[in-house]
Amino acid sequence: MSDVTDQKTSAMLDGIALASHCQAGATVALSAALAASLGQATANGSLDEGVTGAQADAAHALQSQLTPIRARLQSLANSDAVAIGEFARLRNEGHALEAYAVLCDGPQEMAELASQAAEYLQTYRPFVSERTHDDLEFAIMLSASASRGGVMLLDSNMRIWPFPELHAKYNHIIDALLARIDALTPLKKIR
Repeated sequence: MSDVTDQKTSAMLDGIALASHCQAGATVALSAALAASLGQATANGSLDEGVTGAQADAAHALQSQLTPIRARLQSLANSDAVAIGEFARLRNEGHALEAYAVLCDGPQEMAELASQAAEYLQTYRPFVSERTHDDLEFAIMLSASASRGGVMLLDSNMRIWPFPELHAKYNHIIDALLARIDALTPLKKIR
């Protein structure tokens, strides 16, 4: 099975749409990776405008901050496609809690990375060129939404597997992630 992100876009979308199991995690990770990519493009646009000084420094900083996030989100999208197999293997070997953690750690990391990307994008707001300003806002909104999607997936897993050990590990993480997302400031309207 090839990595989901190695496929052409149409094949990837068909793969998700036509599968007999839902790939919510891969979809969240891909959404967050796309948002980070768009955010990086806003820095490129500012640099293309010829910004200098603090604006150029901020654009370069954003590029270096988002590159590893985007790469890790791509890796998580690919990992999610095979996570159910790893879950089944661990559970069959008698490692039930470790198996459930496999399907919880991914959404947690996706949410954390998407939030971090949104925070970096918000920090870049004062430095973005007018030409790519609106695109930056789109990237912030998409990152915040992907983060919320990751938390929702993790919360869904807690509902499906109501084990006290899992709740003890993840409930406070969910609360912290929701507080972090609530602190984000995506615009409701661009004027």
